[in-house]
Amino acid sequence: LRLDSKQFNRIPTRKFRIRGIKVRIPGAGANNSGTPTVDIQTGRIQYPTGYVFNGTFQAATYTNCPAMCLLDLLTNTRYGLGNHITDSNLDLFSFVAASKYANTEVDDGQGGQEARFSCNVNIQSPKEAFAAINDLAGVMRCMPIWSAGGIILSQDKETTPSYLFNLANVGEGGFAYSGSSLKTRHSVVSVSYFNMDSKEVDFEVVEDSTAISKFGIITKQVKAFACTSRNQAARLGRAILFAEQHESETVTFTTSIDSGIVVRPGSVIEVNDPVRAGARRGGRVVAATTTAITIDAEAQTTLPSLTDNPILSVILSDGTVESKTISAISGAVLSLDSALSSAPNVNAPYLISSTTLQTQLFRVIQVEEQDDINYVISALTYVEGKYAFIEDGTALPTRTI
Repeated sequence: LRLDSKQFNRIPTRKFRIRGIKVRIPGAGANNSGTPTVDIQTGRIQYPTGYVFNGTFQAATYTNCPAMCLLDLLTNTRYGLGNHITDSNLDLFSFVAASKYANTEVDDGQGGQEARFSCNVNIQSPKEAFAAINDLAGVMRCMPIWSAGGIILSQDKETTPSYLFNLANVGEGGFAYSGSSLKTRHSVVSVSYFNMDSKEVDFEVVEDSTAISKFGIITKQVKAFACTSRNQAARLGRAILFAEQHESETVTFTTSIDSGIVVRPGSVIEVNDPVRAGARRGGRVVAATTTAITIDAEAQTTLPSLTDNPILSVILSDGTVESKTISAISGAVLSLDSALSSAPNVNAPYLISSTTLQTQLFRVIQVEEQDDINYVISALTYVEGKYAFIEDGTALPTRTI
């Protein structure tokens, strides 16, 4: 800028809007699934429908995708951790999955659409690596996990259960529950973000009317890191209020090595606890085909009626969880309305749910190896419909446990 010094008695303050450092973005997809592009006006990565990542990247370009910004920070040798971390130390597929979720368009609160998570920040001073990684991961509701010599991103998004637990595959102590103190809960969240219109820090206030009626006005101040969108700040505030009111319970239990080495932080697990549910609805498979499952302890198991929409969930031989509707019950043999992908192994865990009594859902937050054969798992309440509730106010489905 060239200015006439007669117009100013000192050097004027200037503010610039910059696109910042160019970073790598995913390259051409496998199976001719297309190549991602960047909307230069918004910085959002546009993924083709059905895009499949093949492990390669394009040349660096401008984007405000938080997953790709974090990937750049981890692998850059000049200002990042590139001297210690390379692509081989990263689960690149989890980064791309997080990127696709972050760049999905949602309502911007003004009749338009915007990326679910955007990262717009100017980092001007050195930070501790752990803090910087967590700040950038937090923009897109991710938790970085160091496992087996590499970093994996676990994202808080809608997920199907990947493992089943009941009293047959946990330790003698069963399930131990704990909840957060009422003193730690808030009814109002004030989220600060950088307003691109006023070029100043602004505040978005989100209230929970139900919590206000119970606890009064208890305000929490939050700084939305790298946020320049009013509605993204509002979504963060709603997510915090939701977590404090509806995800306040944790469960802890021990399990053996066969389960402990499979379950990972971020996984969603399904639990039947007969002590809480008042009915035994889970155990181990005695014998199985793809259409009929023979269960253990049939006399102690509270089987639902066929009019109550009974559903059997079981772990298959490949370790995945599959659910089918029960079409007939004959003693300990449960017939399924359609065939499973493969027959479960003997002793595989199973759960039964129905309309009037459903299983509990939890998201794993910690897996700790206790000794050579036992693992301690801690998990937090998982509510299926929370994402639609946070983004557009969709009513939460009821879950009778």
